[in-house]
Order: sequence, then structure tokens, then C-alpha cells
Amino acid sequence: MRKSIVALTIAVVMLIAIGMSFAVSAEGEKVKLKLYLMPQDDAQEADWTLYDHEKNSVEAKYPDIEFEWTRLAPGTDYRQQYDTLLMAGDGPTLARQFPYVDIQTRLANGTIAEITEYVVNWDLKNQGLVNTTFDQAISTPDGKWYAVPFAPYVTGIAYNKAVIREAGGEPDHLPTTWSEFADLASQYTDKDEPRFGYLLLGSDYNAWTFTPWVWSAGGEMVRQNADGSWAIAFNEEPGVNAAMYMNELIWARNATQKDILESYDDYQNHFKAGQAAFGWGSPPDFTVEQLEKFDQVQDDIGVFPLPGKDEGGTPVAFAGGEVWTMSPLASKEQRDAAWDVLTYLSYDEEFLIEHWKLEDSLGQLNAKPSVRTDLVETKYALASKWPAHWAKELADAMAVAKPEPYCPNWNDLKNEIVIPLQTIYLKEGITFDEAKALLDDCAERLYEMYPETFKKPV
Repeated sequence: MRKSIVALTIAVVMLIAIGMSFAVSAEGEKVKLKLYLMPQDDAQEADWTLYDHEKNSVEAKYPDIEFEWTRLAPGTDYRQQYDTLLMAGDGPTLARQFPYVDIQTRLANGTIAEITEYVVNWDLKNQGLVNTTFDQAISTPDGKWYAVPFAPYVTGIAYNKAVIREAGGEPDHLPTTWSEFADLASQYTDKDEPRFGYLLLGSDYNAWTFTPWVWSAGGEMVRQNADGSWAIAFNEEPGVNAAMYMNELIWARNATQKDILESYDDYQNHFKAGQAAFGWGSPPDFTVEQLEKFDQVQDDIGVFPLPGKDEGGTPVAFAGGEVWTMSPLASKEQRDAAWDVLTYLSYDEEFLIEHWKLEDSLGQLNAKPSVRTDLVETKYALASKWPAHWAKELADAMAVAKPEPYCPNWNDLKNEIVIPLQTIYLKEGITFDEAKALLDDCAERLYEMYPETFKKPV
């Protein structure tokens, strides 16, 4: 019902907006773009420096566009804010905050614009120079496009060499099976220090880190049916094994932090403070400035894929990322201008190299590969401040990375599974059958709540 109300409201607002756009064009005013890209007041100085460079560069490049720079309110869900603004006839003309897994849902409910005319006539795309990781998720089988890549990423098990050495371990010896991972995480844990073998994310984001453990067990979270719908798969044996393994790390192995439901910020701070041997992340997520506050150094931070469940199992890393989208309320003139801006900020070679050099000078160059495939090595070659081992470790993770599922209502699935996973994690002595029953019940709810997306396989 909510989806229908959103779609109907947007349709009405679009009619009004289209009428207004005709008036603007007739008066010959500048095309107006509203961008929610401004950092929050408490952002680091480096964030403001990078924002100013981006803002000043694009304004100088396109003097005929009138830009309004603003931001979403802090502390509230950005998806809900976007929808609220959109239904009020406002919001960003051009956005880059949505992960690619949102696109199938948003194209269905009409909260983003179709941009096929731009993508199919895009020279870089037609030359094979645009990252294709998200293509199926941001388009439809009949050739319509709704987004283009902005910031793909890869993540896995982050580790801290200093913590491992402190715990009597060998930093060069990284686990290759679940059993070995649990042994080492248990060995490295001393909660009186405090020092934790593995930071287990059990908060509202737990499906994010649970997903690759399901993969490393040989399973899937969802599986597409022949008719294009999706079957729930997290309640199959690999998914139950993954949930039970998290329970084992907490209770039988005593290898995690005390509060697995802590906020993501607290979770990250444990790692930055040198209180964990293993966690979840990507090395460049932990900047020099952040680590210095805790007397930690980047050279001690590394990443490796999640180990396969058993000997001979397949290691896996997790790929995700955000995409550029346009407002369905934007006029043709605004969409044209938005296309120019996004291709400049994410695909213009001269601008990208200049921006990466600035990021590097500030210690802010991230590990996200360039969405221009011919510039990936160029970006990483500019990383003068990265420890030497990062490039190989990130390449190893990328080689085994799987993209996050992108089916419609994927975020709803992730929200629905939070409580069942927390229940399994926190119940000491829970059995396999009890855990499976909780995941089965969750799957049934999803089938009932979203019958157009999720269907049991025939």
C-alpha cells in the first residue's frame, strides 16, 4: 500500500513539476540542480577540503548551471528523507547515496528517473570503459537504465598485525577455514585487556556481514527463479550453519566483543583503538588521522577474504557500492545538466586524477576502484601513503568478491532478518533446528509481505 501511495503522490508532483519546468525554460533562466553533497558540520577538515574542490571544479566547468548545495539531516534514515522530500516536490535532482541494491525497488515505485537515452549513447560505456559490476541491478531485461556506477567497493576481514602480535600470534598466518578462524579468534581474545578476536556486527546492520558468511558456507541469501521472481535461500543449510557459527564464536569460543549489539560507530572504534585482531572492513576505511588518535598505524592494518567453511572451500569477499540516480521530477533540461555533472565528477580523467591526488595528499585516498576501468591502476598508483601490502590484499579480495544481492525488497529482507539473527546469536545453547525454525519463519513472513518479489520455487 505504501508503495502505491508513494508512486501516486510522485505522479501528481511530477505533473506539477513538468508544468513549472516549461515556465523556467520559457524565461531563459539557468538550469537549476539541487545536490545533497555537502558534509555535515562535524565532518573532518579533509572532508570539507574535498567537497570544496568538487564544488568549485564543477561550478567552474558548468557556469550555465545554477547549483544549490545542501545535505540531508543527520541522524535520520536517508532513504526515508529522500522519499519524504520527493513526495513534497523537493529533494536532490542528482543523487549518489543509493546503493545499487536499491535500484530495482526504486524503479518499480517510481522514485528515480529512467536515464536510458544517456546510457545507450554514452561513448565510454560503448567502448567498454565503464564498470559493469552493477549492470543487471541498475537496468531491466528490456534494456532500460536507471543508474550508473559511482563508488563500487570491496570488503572482507580486516586484521590488525599489532593486536595479533600482542596476543602471541603470527600476523602472516591468516586463517583459511572456519575452524582455524575460530581457533585464532579465541586465542587472541582477552576481554580484560580488552582485546577481541573477532568483532561481530550484530546490530541492525547484521545482514550485511552475515551475507558473506553464508556465501563462504556455500549458500545464498536469495536465488532467482525462472520467472524472474526470487526464492528465499538464507534458511537453507548453509545459512543456518553461518548463523550457528556466529553463535559458536560468541559462546563456545568466547571470541567476540562483549556487546555484539553495539552501534556501528562503537564497533568501528574498537578496531581503530587496537582492540580487535579481526573485524569487518577495508584497510583504507581507517585513515591515518583516525588511527593516530589511538596510537595505531595503517601499516598494521590489512584485509583478507572470508575463509571457506572447510578445507578446499572457496574464500569470498563482499562487493557493494553506490550509484548515480536522477529525480523523477527533473525536467529534460535538468536531466541533461545532471548527466553532464555526473559524468564529469565520476568519469572525467583530468578531474579524477586531480581529485585523487588531493585525496592522497590528505591521507584520504580510498580503495574503491575507479568506475572508469581504464583508470583503476592509475588511481592506485597515486596512493603514495598506502602501506605496500594493501594493493595486493585488495586485489586478492576483489578477485573473489561477490556482489551484494540486488533483488527488489532486498533492504526489506535485511531489515526483517535482523531480529531472528540476533536471537540466534544471543541464545546460548541454541540448536540447529531451533535456529532453522527462526530463519524459516522469517522466510515465510517475507513470502507473505512481498508476494510480487519472493516466491517459493516450484
